[in-house]
Amino acid sequence: MNFLLAIATILLAGAVQAQLPTILGLRLELLPAIVVYSALTFRHSRAIALAIIAGFVQDSLSGAPFGLTAIAYGGVAGLITSLRDVLDRDLPWVHMGAGAVASATASLAALCVVGFSFGGIGKLLLLAIIAGVVTPIIALITDNYLT
Repeated sequence: MNFLLAIATILLAGAVQAQLPTILGLRLELLPAIVVYSALTFRHSRAIALAIIAGFVQDSLSGAPFGLTAIAYGGVAGLITSLRDVLDRDLPWVHMGAGAVASATASLAALCVVGFSFGGIGKLLLLAIIAGVVTPIIALITDNYLT
């Protein structure tokens, strides 16, 4: 997948994610899966750039402070690209774990701003689990249809 197609995919996923209904106060997150896929696919600088773009898209379509998710996604993408030599991008549990970490990092950054509570931590864990399950599916779709 080339860089411009990845940006278009991020914009489309952000728009779809913003329109999804909430269930128990949670919205299905698609952007962490795309951040993980780009970190496992692209070289270091492009993966971090795409992660920052995805973070800005997420921040612009949510109530989070602008730039906070971009920093979180950029850090996760940097970590994943630095560990890419030991990670097998074809294994679903690698995608699941990385997707859960990406979602949890962005949620943790938001909790640092709004404050910690038991409900907030519970939502963080539930979002991480959901993102972990969704990430291999998004990676499979992206591999099959966008490359």
